Amino acid sequence: MAAYNAETALARALDGHYARAGEEAYALIREALTGSGDIIPGHGELLIRLDPLTAPRRTQALAALCDQLTQAHARYPGTELILRYEVKPTPA
Repeated sequence: MAAYNAETALARALDGHYARAGEEAYALIREALTGSGDIIPGHGELLIRLDPLTAPRRTQALAALCDQLTQAHARYPGTELILRYEVKPTPA
């Protein structure tokens, strides 16, 4: 149930950032959660750096979601590290 609630909250956060959020929000969130990326510890922060998604419009929506999550200034549980999220640049 907790996973469903988290997926639902993330899908709702896409509203206004993704034109097809009504039809594809859950699919985009599933793609983002199963995708790859890096976890990079730094001074006072933990950077979660996600790989781009399958389409540029999806990657842009994910980047907007990352901005929202970063602005929450959430801490990694049990530490003082602030979570920061970003999407890696798309390879040329």
